[in-house]
Amino acid sequence: MSLSTLKKRETKLYSYILACDVGGAPCAEDGCLTIAICKQVMRRNAKVGDTIVGISGYKLGKKKKIIFIATITKMVTMEDYGDSPRSDSIYTSDLKLKPNPFHDCTNYKRDVSGKNVIISTDFIYFGKKNIVVPKNLRGIIPGRGYQTDKNIPFKQTLMDLFSAEKKKGTGKRGEYTGKKNSKCGNKRVSKCI
Repeated sequence: MSLSTLKKRETKLYSYILACDVGGAPCAEDGCLTIAICKQVMRRNAKVGDTIVGISGYKLGKKKKIIFIATITKMVTMEDYGDSPRSDSIYTSDLKLKPNPFHDCTNYKRDVSGKNVIISTDFIYFGKKNIVVPKNLRGIIPGRGYQTDKNIPFKQTLMDLFSAEKKKGTGKRGEYTGKKNSKCGNKRVSKCI
């Protein structure tokens, strides 16, 4: 892709519901937020410059809350991420499953089909210090999976909220909510059959 094509590309606003928030996806550590597992279609399609909003699932109560906002600053392949010491680097550079507390062999095909790891150094991870999704942004709450096209009318409002929140500080503000469901467990499996 040429530089002129990149300059003309309209960035997207992705939003998705977090099934759990235990440090696997997203992983907010050491001034960096990454999404290396789950949301495989989003990881294949998102580009540098796009913004992602993670919204609480039902485990955090009836009111939908913003868990994080991040603008993608880098994308790498899962193979390139394999040697990372980060806790969400659960596959080796040759895509073998490492012992980890997040996924087992049943998640392998879905995880590796994402091909990429989303990286952001321009983020606010609210975690337990989450904020309720404002009324004027309720349209970004997806039903299942993630959404982008429906977010177009809300993009500027979200970016204004992100800018206002950045004045209070960026990076990891709160701890992981620690909430998980049956899809998110403490699995420690080192190889797939």
